[in-house]
Amino acid sequence: MLFDCCTTIVLSKITSTYSMISNNSRNSILAILFAGVISIAVVSPLKAAYAHTFSGGESAAFLALVKILQADLDQVQSNVASNATLAQDHANAVAEHLDANTTKELAERNKLVTNDLTKSISDLNQTVQSKPALDVVKGKISNINSLLQEAITVRVEKNQLSNSTVKGQAVSDIVDEVLERYREAYGIEEGKSTAGHNSIVNVADYQSAQAIAAKAQEMFNEAKQLIPANESSSTTITKVGSDLSTLKNDIDTKLPYDRVATFANSTITPDLKAVFKLGSSE
Repeated sequence: MLFDCCTTIVLSKITSTYSMISNNSRNSILAILFAGVISIAVVSPLKAAYAHTFSGGESAAFLALVKILQADLDQVQSNVASNATLAQDHANAVAEHLDANTTKELAERNKLVTNDLTKSISDLNQTVQSKPALDVVKGKISNINSLLQEAITVRVEKNQLSNSTVKGQAVSDIVDEVLERYREAYGIEEGKSTAGHNSIVNVADYQSAQAIAAKAQEMFNEAKQLIPANESSSTTITKVGSDLSTLKNDIDTKLPYDRVATFANSTITPDLKAVFKLGSSE
C-alpha cells in the first residue's frame, strides 16, 4: 500500500513536469525520479520486515531458550568422549528446541544469523554421529554459543535486556523447562500420575534437568543485578537464590519428581513473582 501510494505520487510529478522541461534535462530528471521510486520499493519492505515488536514475555522466552540450548550443548561436550549415545541425545534436543517458529521470529531481525545458527546446529548433529575428536566438538559448540549471543543482540530489544521483569520471567520459564525434563527423566507422562515412577529411566533428560537448573541460577544472577535497590529487599532476593539452589540440589540428589514440582510451584514461582513483579507488565 505504501509503495503503491508513493509510486503514484512520484509518477504524477513526472507526468506534470515532463512536458515543461527541455529535452536535454529530461534524461537527468527522469533518472533521479526513477531512483526515488526504487528507493521506496527497497525501504518499504524493510520496514515491513521489522514491523513485529516482540513483547517482554516473548523476549523472556527467547532468553530462556538460549540458556536451555546452552545447557544441552554443555552436555554434548561433556558426554561426547565417554558416551556417544548421550551426546547425540543432547545434540538432538538442541535441534528440536530451536523450532521453526523460533527461527522464523529470529529471521525477522537477521536472516544471516538465523541461517548460520541452524546450519551450525545441524552440522553439530552430523558431527556427533561420527564419533569426532573432543576438540572438534568444542570448536563447533563454541561457534554455536557465539551465534546464540549474536542472536540475543538482534532478537531482544536493548531496553528489554536491561529489564529485571523480563529476565525474571526468563528464570521462571527456565524453571518450567527444568520440571519438564525432570518429569521426562522419570518417564512420567504429562498430566499422568507419578505413582510407580521411582527411578530415573532417561539419563539424557536427567542430565538436562541438572544442567538447566544451573542455567536458572545463571539467569537469576543476571536478573537480580537489574533490580533497583529501593524496589526489593535483599532478604527476598536472597530467598529466591536459596530456592534455586534447593531446586538444583533436589535434582542432583534425585528427589521424587512430585516433591520437586510441588516445591517449584508453591515456593519458587511465588517468590519469583514477588521479586520481579511478574505479570505486572509486558
